Amino acid sequence: MTTVLRRTLHPLLVLALAAVAALLLAVVVVPLALGWVPLTVLSGSMEPTVPTGSQVVVAPLEGEDDAAGLSTGDVVTFMPRPDDPTLVTHRIVGVAVDGEGRRSFTTQGDANAAADADPVTAVQLRGLVKYHVPWAGYAATLLDAEQKRGGVVLVAAALFGYALWQLVGAVRDRGRPTDEATDEPMSEVTDEDAEPVFPGEARTETLPVVASAAPGR
Repeated sequence: MTTVLRRTLHPLLVLALAAVAALLLAVVVVPLALGWVPLTVLSGSMEPTVPTGSQVVVAPLEGEDDAAGLSTGDVVTFMPRPDDPTLVTHRIVGVAVDGEGRRSFTTQGDANAAADADPVTAVQLRGLVKYHVPWAGYAATLLDAEQKRGGVVLVAAALFGYALWQLVGAVRDRGRPTDEATDEPMSEVTDEDAEPVFPGEARTETLPVVASAAPGR
């Protein structure tokens, strides 16, 4: 493959691989490493903060000890009814503590005009939202866990193969002397083309003056 074609494809391939790698890192690698759980948002009650089809990644919550660490503004996932496995992800807008120190939470979707009718107790809590990836839930619903892990392996292999391809191309190009401006073979300079040098005169080259600047961040 020519140098010109490789230079043309380089930014496109890097962008595509980086996007896929970042997606898999966010929805597969990080949750697996930290024990978090990815969940797909199926309704628009948290828009525009969390768009429909997003994937939220939640840290599991269990019991009063975990509930004690929650405060107003946190986005939590909970089971609103004991006999219904459907989960809801809403924001905490109020915290109450009863006489025995047990906490309950008033929740509300960002897109909803009113708070949820029933408070949420520690028993109902399932997770604290750490972050979300917009629209990633659509892709997640099409893939099972094994396919997601396979995707991580494929992307890693693709990144390694691309790096190897670039290295081989760079070594191959280094063996062919080229003109930097045209990528064409360097032309031979004859004595007739050379500038005359008189005896006792040294050839000099005027260098541009470049103002230096202290490195900054």
